[in-house]
Amino acid sequence: MIRYFGHSTVLFDKLVIDPHDGGSIGLLRPNYGEAKYVIITHDHYDHNAFQLINYQDMKVAYTGSMDLGDFKVEGYSTFHDKERGKRRGRNIIYKIIRKSDNFTLVHLGDLGHPLSEDVLKQIKKPDLLAVPVGGLITIDHNEASQLISELEPSSILPIHYWIKGHYMPLNPVDEFIEKVKGKYEPINIKTSKNEDLEKEGKGKVFYIKA
Repeated sequence: MIRYFGHSTVLFDKLVIDPHDGGSIGLLRPNYGEAKYVIITHDHYDHNAFQLINYQDMKVAYTGSMDLGDFKVEGYSTFHDKERGKRRGRNIIYKIIRKSDNFTLVHLGDLGHPLSEDVLKQIKKPDLLAVPVGGLITIDHNEASQLISELEPSSILPIHYWIKGHYMPLNPVDEFIEKVKGKYEPINIKTSKNEDLEKEGKGKVFYIKA
């Protein structure tokens, strides 16, 4: 089960990546249900609302390998900008593998630069890639589209972009969808309905229409 709560927040079964609290960024407050685990790509206010979750374990900007219940997680150190973190600090990419079936979700966090060949090799061909597309403080739709070509995910979840009500001055997702819709079928989802993206199958790009 995979659900998207807007901004960068993804729920993968009982694991939450980069939880937000809704109100501080102008979105609905997510219902995290019975989530047990939290992983955070970087400790910024719009990604670290762990207080909303009755978690058993939490990791913040963790690199290396770890076991979290039904998941194996690998963290890769990157940066939130193109200046090796001088402007916005570190960012961790998480490769999350569900042990029962090896379904792999890669979450790029607030990636701000092209990836090295070594990291590309480690995270290539995931079942689902969560990739920032809103630009300004992360990679933009052009850079994200290039990463899609390099990583060849089965499906894509664009994250960190502007939707109605969002306080942050990010770009909307439209230009990214135009870039990838020839290969991936666009699926418009609504956060408040908690759609299970995993049921949609492969070859999709999931987004919230602004």
